Amino acid sequence: MQRFFRLCLLTSIVALGTANAWAHDDDDHDDRRPFGGGEENYDYFLRMSDEAFHIGDYERAIACHRAILALEPDAVDSYGVAAWLLWSLEKGDEATALMERGVVANPADWEMMDEAGQHFDLRKITPRAASLYKRALELIPKDAPNQMLRRRLAHASEKSGDLAASVIIWRGLVKDFLAEAVNKNNLARVEQMQAEKKK
Repeated sequence: MQRFFRLCLLTSIVALGTANAWAHDDDDHDDRRPFGGGEENYDYFLRMSDEAFHIGDYERAIACHRAILALEPDAVDSYGVAAWLLWSLEKGDEATALMERGVVANPADWEMMDEAGQHFDLRKITPRAASLYKRALELIPKDAPNQMLRRRLAHASEKSGDLAASVIIWRGLVKDFLAEAVNKNNLARVEQMQAEKKK
């Protein structure tokens, strides 16, 4: 019974301000409301979010992702999508609070740290972005590709004023990815900035 009431609450959240969202024919009743288990509900809200996004109903899309997170607090993509939509609606503080909630709910998930870091980068809160990228690098599996994550950390460190850390990261990238000119160019650029700062 408790599960039933939770589901009713979640569907009410999604339906807010969208009175016709549940309109349907008798033939498609099973496809319009989530009656199944957790994964079916997750898929349902994901589908509803996609529909809402494509018609420009961003508030309903956000509500769908909030419903997903109520069901699955480790749904990293939903934190990212909902936060990005909130930011695009000029609700940056609400987006940031949601991302911080995701970090607390998923403290050992490198993808959550990376997603949150990208949000803070977007908001130009680069010291927080850098700390999250650093944590993501600590958590990422050893065999997982990490070049882009390391680049994000290098840029965030630079923007936070920690040129020394940025240089160290770029040097490591140049060493590990010899064919990548972008790493060499960024290393030269940040080393030049560091040299000018010391003058």
